[in-house]
Order: sequence, then structure tokens, then C-alpha cells
Amino acid sequence: MELLRVGICGAGNVGGAVIKLIKESSDLLLQQGGVSIELIQVGARKGRAVVPYEDLDVTTDLMEVANNPNIDVFVELIGGTELALELIKTAIGNGKHVVTANKALLAIHGNTIFELAREKEVQVGFEASVAGGTPVIKALREGLVANKIEWFAGILNGTSNYILSEMSNENTEFSVALNKAQELGLAEADPTLDIDGTDAAQKASILAALAFHIPFDSSKVDYGGIDAVDLEDLKYAEELGYSIKHIAYGSLLGEEVSISAYPTLVSHDTLLSQVGQEMNAVEIFAQGIGSTVYYGPGAGPEPTASAVIADLVDVAKGSWHGSSIGLSKNTAGSKNLKHMSRYLRMKANNEPGAIANISSVFAKNNISIEALIQHESKPKSNEELGSVPVVILSGPITDNVAEELRISIENMTEVSGRVKQFRIHTKID
Repeated sequence: MELLRVGICGAGNVGGAVIKLIKESSDLLLQQGGVSIELIQVGARKGRAVVPYEDLDVTTDLMEVANNPNIDVFVELIGGTELALELIKTAIGNGKHVVTANKALLAIHGNTIFELAREKEVQVGFEASVAGGTPVIKALREGLVANKIEWFAGILNGTSNYILSEMSNENTEFSVALNKAQELGLAEADPTLDIDGTDAAQKASILAALAFHIPFDSSKVDYGGIDAVDLEDLKYAEELGYSIKHIAYGSLLGEEVSISAYPTLVSHDTLLSQVGQEMNAVEIFAQGIGSTVYYGPGAGPEPTASAVIADLVDVAKGSWHGSSIGLSKNTAGSKNLKHMSRYLRMKANNEPGAIANISSVFAKNNISIEALIQHESKPKSNEELGSVPVVILSGPITDNVAEELRISIENMTEVSGRVKQFRIHTKID
């Protein structure tokens, strides 16, 4: 039996769930994990009022926990970046192992944290930082250690996935789906980081660091949000055999890594297309075994707490080996270099030759057209009179070529308004 003495900073939703698991599931942890976890101290800025266990040592001085000589592992669950970083640096400096669920912290300061951990020869567990209770990080650092990762594609934000699912299933507008997500507690009062893609981008940078052994650097992630998707896009996607999901994507070509997170059409014959509501899933493609998919709850106190406890068990057993993050020759670029098919939606003039002229732009750039839909025009306003909606699916092209193509079409006299462009993710045989 391993004995682990733990100090926790943060007693909110996740911290409270972790404390409860440690206090009330000790027999199960010992039986299934072979580890006895002793909670030595809790740091809570609101004090004992938020910790419903009279026998616990509770302090409002969070730094006291990081400096406590009686703990083996420091668990950071306060969120934010600056104070969290100082607490973790202090704990590591004192020779403590660290477990955190803080994705923003790792995306911004992960390199500093892991460099200090290597110097002090301590472990850093962060399973809970990506996909909640879904063990995708464990899969990357252990299960797929013998395989070279070529790419990953994942639904990493439960809020955005719920909103897109609700829009598609209930035929409702974005604002209505967002309001429902907020009512159910699936979206924050200020949902900006979920809606604009920041949250998924930060998580993608963490997965990329593990998959491709590059430094943590969320500034290298190219991303956009789900507010670019409307009901018309969802309807066209369904007609063509796709769902629209917010997909975080990382790929390795040669020694160059590209990381991104955008709304993406996902073929119905892929597992990612079937991931609904607030669930998360990650598909990882590795040499030798092809695709593996990891699915589960991506957020919420209980799934996140479960991942934190799993990290504590790994730390107790010495399973969190020295990380190779940042030690490869691979470098991260800002654009996706992998060729992917594209969805383009536009309003074309309702006149002879318009579609032929648009198609000629594809031909001039040696880009194939895989599908084209032109429905009967049903104008909703005077501005739409004389135009017809057109959707084109292109053959595989890179991000740079796709953006050049979009701009070229948008500048044509036969096209009015903005041209939408989304990636397409399909099954890899």
C-alpha cells in the first residue's frame, strides 16, 4: 500500500468534489488503486465555510499549503494563471509533486512548470486539464507511447458541442441554444472563452505538446468560434451527410506541427459525428494502429475530480515519469498544412453563367468540386432578390489555399456578401 499526503488549494465545485472523494471513498481508492490518500490541509479563500468537514485543517493562506512540509503532493484547483503559477512554483521548489486541472495555466506557463519539475525531479499530473474524466492524456503518455502520432481531432469543449447539438436537433437559433445551455449550467454567464474557441485552443496546445513533444504554446494555435455557424450551415451539412462540430486539430508533417480549433463538417460515418450534447471525444491517429477514439464527459465537478484522483494514484506509484515535452526537434507553425476538403457557402447571382464562372475559379486553381447544391431561391428580404444560395464541397486543400479560394470567390461580381468556409473531417481508412 502506498500512502500519499495531499494538500489542496481550491474548494469550489471541482475542489469540493475532490475533497469529498478523498474523504468518503478511501476504501474504494485503497481497493482499486492500492493507495491511501491522506488529506493534510485545504487552502480556501473563503475559509472553513466552504469545507464541510470539521476534522480538516483549513487555511485562507493558500501559500501556507504550498509550503506545508507535511504534504507530498500539492493539488492546484483555484483556476486563473498568476497566483496558480506562484503556488505551483513554490510547491515544486519545496520538492512537492503537483496535480492540476488548470488548462489555461499549462497552455501559457506549462514550459516553466515542467522545466522546474525536471530540475527538482518531481512529477506533474494534469489529466483533468483536458476532456475532464476522459483519459486522453493518459492514452497519449502511456497507451500510445510505442506509436508515432500523426494527428488528433477532438471535440474538447462541452459547451460548444451542446449548443451545436441543440441547434441541429431542435432547429433553433444560436442565441436560443446558448440561453438553454446557461440555464442548465453548461455555459458560464460570460461564455466567451467557450464560444470563441479559446478554451478548445488551450486544450489543443496541451494535447499537441504531449502528442508531438513540442513546448506548450497556445499562441501557436489558429482558432475560431461556433458563432460562425448558423442554422443554414447545419441544414446543408445534414443534407450532404455531415454534422458540424467544433474540432480541435493537431497534425505532424515532417517536423512541423500545426494546431487549430474551428467549426468543422464531420462525416456521419465517423464516431466524432455521433458525439452529442456536452460530451467530449478525441480521435488519435497513430502509425501502426490507425485511429483510436476516447469518449466521455468533458466537464463537471465529478468527472474532473475523478481525473484528479487518477493523477494522485499515478503520482503515488511513480507512474508520472519524466516528461519529454519540448525535447523534440518538432516545431509548431500557425497554419494547418494537412490537406482537407472544404465546405463553401455563398450567394450567387441568379443569372446565366454565374455558377459556371464560379466553378472556373476551382478549375484554374486545380481544385476539384466534390459536390454542389443550388436550391430554389426563397428570398427573405429585398437584399436577397436576384441571388441564390450555393454550397460547394471542394477536394482536399490546405488552409492557405482554402483562404485564397474563399477570397477569390468573394471578390467575384457573380457573388454577393461573405463566403463561408469550413473544413471537412472524414473517416481515414
